[in-house]
Amino acid sequence: MICACEKMQQINMITSKNRDAFLDIAKGLAIILVVVGHVVQGSSESFDDLLWFRVIYSFHMPLFVFLSGAVAAIAFQSDSVQDGIGSTFRRAKTKISKASIRLLLPFLAWCVINQLIYHHSDSIFSALILAFRRPDTALWFLLAIFYCIALVSIFEIIFSVLNLLFQKAGLKTASKLLCDGRIQIILMVLIWWAIRDHTPRGAGVSLLRPYFIYYLLGMGFYKYIYLRLSIWKYLPAWIIFIALIPYWSRTAVDNIDGLTLIPAVPLYFYAGLVALSGSLMILNMAKWISETEIKPIRIFLILCGQLSLGIYALHYFFLAYSPKVLAPLLISVGLAYVINKIPVFRTILLGEK
Repeated sequence: MICACEKMQQINMITSKNRDAFLDIAKGLAIILVVVGHVVQGSSESFDDLLWFRVIYSFHMPLFVFLSGAVAAIAFQSDSVQDGIGSTFRRAKTKISKASIRLLLPFLAWCVINQLIYHHSDSIFSALILAFRRPDTALWFLLAIFYCIALVSIFEIIFSVLNLLFQKAGLKTASKLLCDGRIQIILMVLIWWAIRDHTPRGAGVSLLRPYFIYYLLGMGFYKYIYLRLSIWKYLPAWIIFIALIPYWSRTAVDNIDGLTLIPAVPLYFYAGLVALSGSLMILNMAKWISETEIKPIRIFLILCGQLSLGIYALHYFFLAYSPKVLAPLLISVGLAYVINKIPVFRTILLGEK
């Protein structure tokens, strides 16, 4: 029999040396919520009235984007804007090229597989066109994260240009501030908030509108806040989420139903606050699990986190299987693990080298 530590070593072989168990556990919890949410959605015509569905759908995809931003924060080097425009441009090109393999290739590959199985379109080519016109017909999340990476890269080039201008103008203080990652993230948030309603909608770029802000918040959280938060400091997120979730509705305007006494400005931020507080709740759970010695749960969640892309792509095929949730989850984990072991499939379907 293989002991727990040996199993852990096998799981660790799936990933790179730079991965954080906390992030993998959080992604594991997130992908399990995705499976649960889709099972609930497919089990009842009135799924919007079900508490579990409303709870999960209020934050599960913002959570995934938030975690993608957290992963990006590991390689985020704010002072690299001092290296010059050419260096920043080359770095952005490399980052986008890697994201194309990591995200766009699986996005296209699973679109082809779905077309071959379900024949949603007249041909594979028309299915690929449809996937960009309506990303919700494919694995839209991968396209959304790709655009987030590309947009951050564009911002980094802009900051590099600004830094050069500041240096030439002798504005050393401004140049120094611009090299601070916290300032860069705040600037990206503010600029994006100002321009997001004017961004293009074609080719799935509209996915940036609701989700890019969570990507930036994930970067800032993991880079500058995460290590300072003890488990108990997440308590306000629990209180906020529990207080607000009874009024959340997927079909209501601004996702809010029944809070007519609150002024318009707070209502505007309601859905975002629910999504963010719900995400922090899951991060709180992940932090607790990562710091405990409950090895079976910890190992399984890390595995789910490392295979989350494969689980995300595969579980749709098994949603009707019983026992509910357990069957689609475990089958998807098993198949994703096998795919991960076959180099060519690992690259094409999971975007991993």
